[in-house]
Amino acid sequence: MHGFQLFVASPEDIIVAKLEWAKRGASHRQLEDVAAVLRVQGQALDMVYLQKWVSELGLSVEWDRARGMAGSG
Repeated sequence: MHGFQLFVASPEDIIVAKLEWAKRGASHRQLEDVAAVLRVQGQALDMVYLQKWVSELGLSVEWDRARGMAGSG
């Protein structure tokens, strides 16, 4: 058997990346994707980690919009 590595992004990292994409391109689709992850993952998400990166990267507007779309804001 041949060894290989598989790198998988965490839901939190996917959220942060999509928020950045939404900010850069004003993409509603990215916010819809974030809202979907929030609905599916819910309480399993590391909110401290998310808040840290949302704050550091200036993504509060996008974060608030996505949370509102998910019904968790």
